[in-house]
Amino acid sequence: MRLNIPIAVTVLCSLVSAYNQQQEVLNDPEISLQNELNYYSDEIFHVDSITKSCSSCISLLHVLKRMSFLSESLLTNSLIKVCKRTKRVDIEVCEGVIREHVPIIRKVIPTMAIAGRDGHLACAAILNSCPYPEVNQWNITFPKPKPLYLPTPARSVGQTLSVLQLSDWHIDTEYESGTEVYCDKPFCCRSAYTDYNNITKEANKWGEYTCDTSLPLIESLLDYIPTVEPNIEFGILTGDIPPHEVWSTLPFVKTESIQNYTYSLLHDHFDSPSLLNSPLYPAVGNHESAPTNIFPLLSSNIPTDNEDDHAYDLKWLYRSLAESWKGWLSHKENPVVESNTGSYTVRPLKGLKLISLNTNFCYTLNWWLYEQPMQKDPNGILSWLIDELQDSEDKNEKVWIIGHIAPGDDTCFHDYSNYYYQIVDRYNHVIASQFFGHTHQDELTLFYKNDMRQTADNAISVGYIAPSITPFLNVNPGFRVYKIDTVTFEVVDSITYIANLDQADTWEYGPNWHKEYSAREAYQSTHAPLLPNEPLTAAWWHKVTEDMEQNVSTFNKYNRYRTKSAPMHELCVDECKSTTICNIRAGKSELRCDYEPDVLPGGDASIRKKKSRAPAFEHKCALNLIGVNHLH
Repeated sequence: MRLNIPIAVTVLCSLVSAYNQQQEVLNDPEISLQNELNYYSDEIFHVDSITKSCSSCISLLHVLKRMSFLSESLLTNSLIKVCKRTKRVDIEVCEGVIREHVPIIRKVIPTMAIAGRDGHLACAAILNSCPYPEVNQWNITFPKPKPLYLPTPARSVGQTLSVLQLSDWHIDTEYESGTEVYCDKPFCCRSAYTDYNNITKEANKWGEYTCDTSLPLIESLLDYIPTVEPNIEFGILTGDIPPHEVWSTLPFVKTESIQNYTYSLLHDHFDSPSLLNSPLYPAVGNHESAPTNIFPLLSSNIPTDNEDDHAYDLKWLYRSLAESWKGWLSHKENPVVESNTGSYTVRPLKGLKLISLNTNFCYTLNWWLYEQPMQKDPNGILSWLIDELQDSEDKNEKVWIIGHIAPGDDTCFHDYSNYYYQIVDRYNHVIASQFFGHTHQDELTLFYKNDMRQTADNAISVGYIAPSITPFLNVNPGFRVYKIDTVTFEVVDSITYIANLDQADTWEYGPNWHKEYSAREAYQSTHAPLLPNEPLTAAWWHKVTEDMEQNVSTFNKYNRYRTKSAPMHELCVDECKSTTICNIRAGKSELRCDYEPDVLPGGDASIRKKKSRAPAFEHKCALNLIGVNHLH
């Protein structure tokens, strides 16, 4: 879904500080800057050619850079006016996002060379309005070369254990039944967003497709899991606890309290011998920070102008998460969460290391990553990952990597994703599987030998992208259970459970949680056969994508399961189908088929149409600011 919204909305996502409601007396140069801002904001999404939209975006960034050297209130008020002109973003949302993000933008944008790669990267990654710059090549050096002769892999004995994956929790503690489902905010079902004299549709107790997760829905899910999977070995939670209230995350204690409450609830269920009775290993999502998406580097020029600016360093977040994860992580592992900006390792089973990676250092909406000079390895996170993988190779153990944002996601920087892909290629014999979230959909991503053709023989790793618990936006709530080989730690089956939220009014005893499908049962075919107890390898999944190309029913099945069988899933044919399959095979984001490459293949670039990828800020899990009423 691509919305024709003015750039103001985009800029909002990026921008600004405390809202000064007093009208400033502007001089002529300031008035001129405001006029330029309005002009380029109106123009950028009203052109079809990539050249014209790119020119408008670069011009807009030049204006913003010039304004960033002037008063903060001028930039704030100017952007709020631009936001109001869209008539699609609630004024409270405009002011809130601008207020929270501008102190960071004013530190970052002055460091950028707008006319060069910096500006083109921002316009490509955030707005899809410029061709994406070519990857800044970096051939990673590893501690040791890949062994010529790999150890003989352990032989499966045909036994499995169960592992639970939860993702994109997005609990809304202010959710109320009887409130408005279609409001002017980006998500609804709150009393504050309801005109009780004029309700279009009343929210039911359990949830709605335009809202974040209600507490009753979460409690019913946690109660249901042990009834179908009573022997969970351990669980993973791939990020995003707070709701999508991106315009109101500060003061940080507000966001922190939501996370503390959630982890207390999770401890009640996972630590109880009569309930789930298993450890849970979380990863950090982009919504865990306040402001949303903002994860500073050790080198970031963090604002210090106001009393509350100390919150921007996120020390409070890592300290809070380390505290909340006590009991699941040992006394040795727990301090690493705080010192290593949210990443850590744990060994849940003998022979298996789990690496929880803070993937927000690849996120295109993390403004700190645009600060110059840009770092190839933000906070040394990739070097740390290499060290952990080398340690596991030396010990002949297997590794799982968990994180929030998959490296092939369209909101992961191409450079970072390319470097990560090299690491997977080097250590693919060590990495048994990878698990992510973020998209709210039930998906997967495939990795191949670096710079090799995408074939079954070259497929080397699978990244499972788990369904969200939140039904926002237009997906059913769901969770995933994996059947794991007890010796090789490979995935033997992936089973998704859902509740059909469109049937909520008929539920007599609560949500109708049920098994939606087993990947093994759904996708096994003559083209992609499986022997008994054979794992779902990357090669097998590649053959499934070939079956999708050849068999429309296989692809339609995948497309339906992506939204967890939600009734409003859209038909996907022709270019949509080929792009979807291409993106499954894009373990690194530069291989995706929904962005403009830097080198346009043939034709007149001046009349080339922009591709259909929505701007990053329209991503379900990013900074979607458009009111629900404007989406229907």
